[in-house]
Amino acid sequence: PQPPAGRPELAGLLDFEAEHVGGVPKNWNGGPPNTFAVDDTIVHGGRWALRIERSDTSPSDFTAVSKMIPVDFAGAQLELRGFLRTADVSNYAGLWMRQDGDAGMLALENMQARQLKGTTDWTEYSLTLPLNQAAKRLMFGVLASGTGRVWADDLRLLVLHARLLRGLH
Repeated sequence: PQPPAGRPELAGLLDFEAEHVGGVPKNWNGGPPNTFAVDDTIVHGGRWALRIERSDTSPSDFTAVSKMIPVDFAGAQLELRGFLRTADVSNYAGLWMRQDGDAGMLALENMQARQLKGTTDWTEYSLTLPLNQAAKRLMFGVLASGTGRVWADDLRLLVLHARLLRGLH
């Protein structure tokens, strides 16, 4: 596994160590507002982690924090890895990844079926998607549904090539 070819800057884009604006991770999008921020108290590695915090009064049913990059690389399969920690999550929390083409969504994967809820210590999770040849944009991030808190840190995006996949079977 390796970072997307020709994209050495991805390593810095996936962490939460960059300068922040108003307590929100720089160059990350998300919503609803006021349900996510950077945290310097509970971290897995480095100085900062992402924290999603939802209560009974939080707008919407879930919070999603995301990053978008163009699909300007080749490969057979994408893998998103990251460490998550939860506290009193009522519904579920997890990583998510989506590929879009010119006509909209091509593929979506999230951790809803794994039902990560309650209170858990830092654990590494991953999810994979085959890289669709028609994909133009890749969106990925962290989400929390219901109430509770989830922290994310040390995210990595890997591209697996066909020859590596054949060797893994």
